[in-house]
Amino acid sequence: MKHDPRPEEPIVAGIDIGGTKIAAVAVSAAGRMLSRAAIPTEAERGFEDGLQRITALVRRVLTEAQADPDNLRAIGIGCAGPVDPVTGTIDNPYTLPTWDGVNIVDPLRATFGVAVALENDADAAAMGEYWLGAGQGGRIVVMVTVGTGIGGGVIVDGHIYRGVDGAHPEIGHLALDPAGPPCYCGARGCWESIASGPAMAEGMRAARLEITGRLETTMMLGQVGTGLSGEDLGPGQPTSAPMTGERVVALAREGDPVAQSVVDRAARVTARGVFSLINLYVPDVVVLGGGVMEAYDLFEPAIRNLVERDTMAPVNRIAIRKAALGGDAGLLGAARIAFDL
Repeated sequence: MKHDPRPEEPIVAGIDIGGTKIAAVAVSAAGRMLSRAAIPTEAERGFEDGLQRITALVRRVLTEAQADPDNLRAIGIGCAGPVDPVTGTIDNPYTLPTWDGVNIVDPLRATFGVAVALENDADAAAMGEYWLGAGQGGRIVVMVTVGTGIGGGVIVDGHIYRGVDGAHPEIGHLALDPAGPPCYCGARGCWESIASGPAMAEGMRAARLEITGRLETTMMLGQVGTGLSGEDLGPGQPTSAPMTGERVVALAREGDPVAQSVVDRAARVTARGVFSLINLYVPDVVVLGGGVMEAYDLFEPAIRNLVERDTMAPVNRIAIRKAALGGDAGLLGAARIAFDL
């Protein structure tokens, strides 16, 4: 993707680092995406290898944007957390295992001779939606990303909200269902443990096992008739595709009652999460993004139904919107963060 930049136009590079891919973009001060490129993360190759490939990726987007390297003002990075924006280190042994405890800011600053900022990817996505997406015009914008995990960021007057010692709010670990499944964070019934893509897939598998057990009992008793539809649920029957959150949503749309129950539960929990965030932050806008929210129409009725019953927050003046920037939110947010350096 290429656009001709204006002569001497200042630009920044935005980088989005995830567990499977790293993307980079060159962006103008007006928010025009001048070029974009991506590479596999391949964290197993080690940080030094990754740093070299990121450096080459930034140079590539600058070249493809036909930009003078002297016009590069700064570099912003959104990275799967935990990260430390103050020290510039990545502290993520989960999705970037060989990069844990490494400083990515200093070497990029030395290579390109510009300021470099590192932020949590959810904060970067929230900044992107605030700047150019569904959060435009809001003073306080809360974004929730629902995908492989559940994260979020809060923007107040154009700045990322930070907690004590600059800590990032863990929106996905709001404990919303005391009877819910245990979460790796140590709590039970966290938003992420019920409504993320993998959590819905696990909910579908658990429901199938339960139904399979009931079918076996029914057959042993000589009873027939299950009333079930969708994929085969009998013992030993292979499924036609790996179970994922996306697959659960597709089955729910096809009318599979088990998948519909899983999605309905995720929607109810997501509604509680949005309700809680509205009462906590009283924002102008709540933005819902991430892969699971591609099925926003299946979640919206539960969200609206609960939020409209809120008698404490001024919900008639709070917008709830689906994210507008898709996978580019983090990239564009990282670019905006760079412009603010």
